[in-house]
Amino acid sequence: MTKKYVVDQSFDTNITTSYFLSIRSSSGGLSFCVLDPVINTYIAFANIPFNDNSKDNIKTQEVLLKEELLQLSYKKVFFLYESPRATLVPGALYDNTRHTDLFSLNHPLGNDPVELVAQKIKMADAWNLFSIPRFMYHLAKTQFDNIEFYQHYSPFIETCLIASQQKKRDVVMHIGIHSTFFDLLVIKDRKMVLCNSYSYSNTNDFLYFVLFAFEQLKLEADKTNVLIHGLDDKQSPLFRELKNYLRQTKISDPTTHFKFSNSMRIKDGDKLNFHNLFNLAICV
Repeated sequence: MTKKYVVDQSFDTNITTSYFLSIRSSSGGLSFCVLDPVINTYIAFANIPFNDNSKDNIKTQEVLLKEELLQLSYKKVFFLYESPRATLVPGALYDNTRHTDLFSLNHPLGNDPVELVAQKIKMADAWNLFSIPRFMYHLAKTQFDNIEFYQHYSPFIETCLIASQQKKRDVVMHIGIHSTFFDLLVIKDRKMVLCNSYSYSNTNDFLYFVLFAFEQLKLEADKTNVLIHGLDDKQSPLFRELKNYLRQTKISDPTTHFKFSNSMRIKDGDKLNFHNLFNLAICV
Protein backbone atom coordinates (compact mmCIF):
# COMPACT_ATOMS: atom_id res chain seq x y z
CA MET A 1 0.00 0.00 0.00
CA THR A 2 1.06 3.58 -0.62
CA LYS A 3 0.63 6.44 1.80
CA LYS A 4 -2.76 8.15 1.67
CA TYR A 5 -3.59 11.47 3.25
CA VAL A 6 -6.84 13.34 2.53
CA VAL A 7 -8.34 16.24 4.47
CA ASP A 8 -11.64 17.94 3.72
CA GLN A 9 -11.65 21.69 3.23
CA SER A 10 -14.12 22.00 6.12
CA PHE A 11 -11.51 20.70 8.60
CA ASP A 12 -10.94 23.54 11.07
CA THR A 13 -7.90 23.36 13.34
CA ASN A 14 -9.57 25.86 15.68
CA ILE A 15 -12.43 23.52 16.60
CA THR A 16 -10.79 20.10 16.68
CA THR A 17 -11.90 19.78 20.31
CA SER A 18 -15.34 19.03 18.85
CA TYR A 19 -14.01 16.23 16.59
CA PHE A 20 -13.44 12.51 17.21
CA LEU A 21 -10.06 11.02 16.26
CA SER A 22 -9.79 7.28 15.56
CA ILE A 23 -6.35 5.65 15.23
CA ARG A 24 -5.64 2.11 14.02
CA SER A 25 -2.36 0.36 14.71
CA SER A 26 -1.68 -2.90 12.88
CA SER A 27 1.20 -4.98 11.58
CA GLY A 28 0.95 -3.03 8.32
CA GLY A 29 1.33 0.45 9.76
CA LEU A 30 -0.77 3.24 11.23
CA SER A 31 -3.96 4.79 9.91
CA PHE A 32 -6.35 7.36 11.35
CA CYS A 33 -9.49 9.31 10.54
CA VAL A 34 -11.32 12.32 11.95
CA LEU A 35 -15.09 12.39 12.44
CA ASP A 36 -17.18 15.52 12.78
CA PRO A 37 -19.93 14.12 15.04
CA VAL A 38 -22.20 17.11 14.47
CA ILE A 39 -22.71 16.13 10.84
CA ASN A 40 -21.74 12.45 11.35
CA THR A 41 -19.16 12.76 8.56
CA TYR A 42 -15.51 11.82 8.21
CA ILE A 43 -13.46 14.84 7.21
CA ALA A 44 -9.93 13.39 7.27
CA PHE A 45 -8.30 10.04 6.56
CA ALA A 46 -4.69 8.89 6.46
CA ASN A 47 -2.90 5.60 6.03
CA ILE A 48 0.85 5.36 6.63
CA PRO A 49 2.05 1.84 5.74
CA PHE A 50 5.20 0.42 7.32
CA ASN A 51 6.54 -2.67 9.07
CA ASP A 52 7.60 -2.17 12.67
CA ASN A 53 8.89 -5.25 14.47
CA SER A 54 10.94 -3.37 17.05
CA LYS A 55 10.23 -3.95 20.74
CA ASP A 56 9.66 -0.25 21.35
CA ASN A 57 7.53 0.30 18.24
CA ILE A 58 9.96 2.92 16.98
CA LYS A 59 8.23 3.60 13.67
CA THR A 60 4.82 3.81 15.32
CA GLN A 61 6.24 6.26 17.83
CA GLU A 62 7.73 8.36 15.04
CA VAL A 63 4.42 8.60 13.18
CA LEU A 64 2.45 9.44 16.32
CA LEU A 65 4.86 12.24 17.20
CA LYS A 66 5.32 13.71 13.72
CA GLU A 67 2.02 13.56 11.85
CA GLU A 68 0.53 17.04 11.97
CA LEU A 69 -3.11 16.07 12.57
CA LEU A 70 -2.09 13.87 15.49
CA GLN A 71 -0.66 16.85 17.37
CA LEU A 72 -4.04 18.56 17.74
CA SER A 73 -6.50 18.26 20.61
CA TYR A 74 -9.70 16.27 20.09
CA LYS A 75 -12.93 15.76 22.00
CA LYS A 76 -12.41 11.99 22.00
CA VAL A 77 -9.58 9.75 20.85
CA PHE A 78 -10.08 6.05 20.09
CA PHE A 79 -6.99 3.87 19.69
CA LEU A 80 -7.62 0.60 17.87
CA TYR A 81 -5.03 -2.16 18.19
CA GLU A 82 -5.48 -4.95 15.63
CA SER A 83 -4.23 -8.22 17.08
CA PRO A 84 -5.75 -11.69 17.59
CA ARG A 85 -4.60 -11.69 21.22
CA ALA A 86 -7.97 -11.14 22.85
CA THR A 87 -10.39 -13.07 25.04
CA LEU A 88 -14.15 -12.52 25.00
CA VAL A 89 -15.68 -12.92 28.45
CA PRO A 90 -19.47 -13.16 28.97
CA GLY A 91 -20.76 -10.32 31.12
CA ALA A 92 -21.92 -12.72 33.84
CA LEU A 93 -18.41 -14.17 34.21
CA TYR A 94 -16.38 -10.96 33.96
CA ASP A 95 -14.34 -9.94 37.02
CA ASN A 96 -12.15 -6.85 36.73
CA THR A 97 -9.81 -8.21 39.41
CA ARG A 98 -8.96 -11.32 37.35
CA HIS A 99 -7.79 -9.88 34.04
CA THR A 100 -4.59 -11.92 33.98
CA ASP A 101 -6.36 -15.21 34.73
CA LEU A 102 -9.12 -14.59 32.19
CA PHE A 103 -6.77 -13.47 29.43
CA SER A 104 -4.45 -16.43 30.03
CA LEU A 105 -7.27 -18.88 29.35
CA ASN A 106 -6.59 -18.32 25.64
CA HIS A 107 -3.22 -16.57 25.41
CA PRO A 108 0.03 -16.88 27.38
CA LEU A 109 1.32 -13.53 28.55
CA GLY A 110 4.91 -14.29 27.55
CA ASN A 111 7.90 -12.14 28.44
CA ASP A 112 7.09 -8.99 26.49
CA PRO A 113 5.61 -6.25 28.70
CA VAL A 114 1.96 -5.59 27.90
CA GLU A 115 -1.05 -3.81 29.32
CA LEU A 116 -4.32 -5.72 29.62
CA VAL A 117 -7.33 -3.64 28.68
CA ALA A 118 -11.03 -4.53 28.92
CA GLN A 119 -13.80 -2.93 26.87
CA LYS A 120 -17.50 -3.72 27.13
CA ILE A 121 -19.16 -4.90 23.91
CA LYS A 122 -22.66 -3.72 24.65
CA MET A 123 -24.56 -5.53 21.92
CA ALA A 124 -23.01 -8.87 22.91
CA ASP A 125 -23.21 -8.39 26.68
CA ALA A 126 -19.55 -9.38 26.84
CA TRP A 127 -16.17 -7.92 27.69
CA ASN A 128 -13.30 -7.81 25.25
CA LEU A 129 -10.09 -8.41 27.21
CA PHE A 130 -6.96 -7.80 25.13
CA SER A 131 -3.27 -7.03 25.37
CA ILE A 132 -1.41 -4.07 23.90
CA PRO A 133 2.37 -3.48 24.06
CA ARG A 134 3.06 -1.47 27.20
CA PHE A 135 5.32 1.01 25.46
CA MET A 136 2.67 1.79 22.82
CA TYR A 137 -0.06 2.02 25.45
CA HIS A 138 1.77 4.59 27.56
CA LEU A 139 3.01 6.50 24.52
CA ALA A 140 -0.55 7.01 23.25
CA LYS A 141 -1.93 7.69 26.72
CA THR A 142 0.70 10.40 27.28
CA GLN A 143 0.11 12.05 23.91
CA PHE A 144 -3.69 12.13 23.87
CA ASP A 145 -6.26 13.30 26.38
CA ASN A 146 -9.58 11.45 26.66
CA ILE A 147 -8.17 8.36 24.96
CA GLU A 148 -9.83 4.94 24.98
CA PHE A 149 -8.20 1.71 23.80
CA TYR A 150 -9.93 -0.96 21.73
CA GLN A 151 -9.11 -4.23 20.01
CA HIS A 152 -10.76 -4.81 16.63
CA TYR A 153 -13.34 -7.32 17.94
CA SER A 154 -15.21 -4.39 19.46
CA PRO A 155 -16.19 -2.49 16.28
CA PHE A 156 -16.43 -5.72 14.27
CA ILE A 157 -18.91 -7.40 16.63
CA GLU A 158 -20.93 -4.26 17.38
CA THR A 159 -21.33 -3.46 13.68
CA CYS A 160 -22.36 -6.99 12.72
CA LEU A 161 -24.81 -7.35 15.62
CA ILE A 162 -26.44 -4.02 14.80
CA ALA A 163 -26.92 -5.19 11.20
CA SER A 164 -28.46 -8.45 12.42
CA GLN A 165 -31.26 -6.79 14.36
CA GLN A 166 -33.38 -6.35 11.24
CA LYS A 167 -32.91 -9.99 10.15
CA LYS A 168 -34.47 -12.00 12.93
CA ARG A 169 -34.05 -15.56 11.68
CA ASP A 170 -30.99 -15.18 9.48
CA VAL A 171 -27.77 -17.09 10.04
CA VAL A 172 -24.74 -15.07 8.97
CA MET A 173 -21.04 -15.85 9.10
CA HIS A 174 -18.91 -12.71 9.05
CA ILE A 175 -15.24 -13.12 8.09
CA GLY A 176 -12.80 -10.29 8.81
CA ILE A 177 -9.61 -10.55 6.74
CA HIS A 178 -6.20 -9.45 8.03
CA SER A 179 -2.75 -10.08 6.59
CA THR A 180 -1.81 -13.09 8.76
CA PHE A 181 -5.07 -14.01 10.50
CA PHE A 182 -8.80 -13.72 10.04
CA ASP A 183 -11.79 -13.42 12.35
CA LEU A 184 -14.87 -15.64 12.26
CA LEU A 185 -18.08 -14.29 13.72
CA VAL A 186 -21.30 -16.28 13.46
CA ILE A 187 -24.65 -14.70 14.31
CA LYS A 188 -27.82 -16.75 14.60
CA ASP A 189 -31.23 -15.36 15.56
CA ARG A 190 -29.53 -12.00 16.26
CA LYS A 191 -27.15 -13.54 18.81
CA MET A 192 -23.42 -14.23 18.60
CA VAL A 193 -22.67 -17.97 18.67
CA LEU A 194 -18.98 -17.86 17.68
CA CYS A 195 -16.19 -15.33 17.56
CA ASN A 196 -12.59 -16.41 17.11
CA SER A 197 -9.42 -15.64 15.16
CA TYR A 198 -7.33 -18.06 13.11
CA SER A 199 -3.83 -17.75 11.71
CA TYR A 200 -3.36 -18.58 8.04
CA SER A 201 -0.53 -18.50 5.53
CA ASN A 202 -2.35 -19.65 2.39
CA THR A 203 -5.79 -20.20 0.91
CA ASN A 204 -5.96 -23.83 2.04
CA ASP A 205 -5.51 -22.79 5.69
CA PHE A 206 -8.27 -20.24 5.27
CA LEU A 207 -10.69 -22.71 3.68
CA TYR A 208 -9.99 -25.38 6.28
CA PHE A 209 -10.91 -23.21 9.27
CA VAL A 210 -14.00 -21.70 7.63
CA LEU A 211 -15.38 -25.06 6.49
CA PHE A 212 -14.50 -26.67 9.82
CA ALA A 213 -16.58 -24.00 11.59
CA PHE A 214 -19.47 -24.76 9.23
CA GLU A 215 -19.22 -28.44 10.12
CA GLN A 216 -18.90 -27.93 13.87
CA LEU A 217 -21.83 -25.50 14.05
CA LYS A 218 -23.88 -27.60 11.63
CA LEU A 219 -24.52 -24.63 9.37
CA GLU A 220 -26.37 -25.19 6.10
CA ALA A 221 -24.41 -23.87 3.13
CA ASP A 222 -27.50 -22.84 1.17
CA LYS A 223 -29.10 -21.05 4.12
CA THR A 224 -26.08 -19.31 5.65
CA ASN A 225 -25.00 -15.93 4.31
CA VAL A 226 -21.24 -15.39 4.35
CA LEU A 227 -20.02 -11.79 4.39
CA ILE A 228 -16.34 -10.98 3.83
CA HIS A 229 -14.98 -7.84 5.51
CA GLY A 230 -11.58 -6.32 4.80
CA LEU A 231 -11.49 -7.30 1.11
CA ASP A 232 -12.39 -5.12 -1.86
CA ASP A 233 -11.57 -7.50 -4.71
CA LYS A 234 -13.77 -10.37 -5.86
CA GLN A 235 -10.76 -11.73 -7.76
CA SER A 236 -8.92 -12.35 -4.49
CA PRO A 237 -8.05 -16.07 -4.17
CA LEU A 238 -9.62 -16.12 -0.72
CA PHE A 239 -12.95 -14.90 -2.07
CA ARG A 240 -12.97 -16.97 -5.25
CA GLU A 241 -12.03 -20.25 -3.58
CA LEU A 242 -14.51 -19.81 -0.72
CA LYS A 243 -17.33 -19.04 -3.14
CA ASN A 244 -16.66 -22.37 -4.86
CA TYR A 245 -17.75 -24.07 -1.63
CA LEU A 246 -20.19 -21.52 -0.20
CA ARG A 247 -22.27 -19.90 -2.92
CA GLN A 248 -23.83 -17.38 -0.54
CA THR A 249 -20.45 -15.65 -0.07
CA LYS A 250 -20.45 -11.89 -0.68
CA ILE A 251 -18.19 -8.93 0.01
CA SER A 252 -19.68 -6.64 2.66
CA ASP A 253 -20.86 -3.12 1.91
CA PRO A 254 -19.00 -0.06 3.23
CA THR A 255 -20.19 1.33 6.55
CA THR A 256 -23.67 2.80 6.55
CA HIS A 257 -23.32 4.33 10.01
CA PHE A 258 -21.20 7.30 8.95
CA LYS A 259 -20.87 9.55 5.93
CA PHE A 260 -17.72 10.60 4.09
CA SER A 261 -17.01 14.05 2.77
CA ASN A 262 -17.44 14.00 -1.01
CA SER A 263 -14.45 16.25 -1.60
CA MET A 264 -12.07 13.68 -0.04
CA ARG A 265 -13.07 11.07 -2.65
CA ILE A 266 -12.26 8.11 -0.44
CA LYS A 267 -12.60 4.99 -2.57
CA ASP A 268 -14.99 2.22 -1.59
CA GLY A 269 -11.95 -0.08 -1.48
CA ASP A 270 -10.47 1.95 1.38
CA LYS A 271 -13.81 2.02 3.18
CA LEU A 272 -13.88 -1.77 2.97
CA ASN A 273 -10.24 -2.39 3.89
CA PHE A 274 -10.40 -0.05 6.89
CA HIS A 275 -13.89 -1.05 8.03
CA ASN A 276 -12.90 -1.50 11.68
CA LEU A 277 -11.33 1.95 11.79
CA PHE A 278 -14.33 3.67 10.22
CA ASN A 279 -16.78 1.81 12.48
CA LEU A 280 -14.83 2.38 15.68
CA ALA A 281 -16.91 5.39 16.76
CA ILE A 282 -19.92 3.04 17.03
CA CYS A 283 -18.39 1.72 20.25
CA VAL A 284 -18.82 5.03 22.08
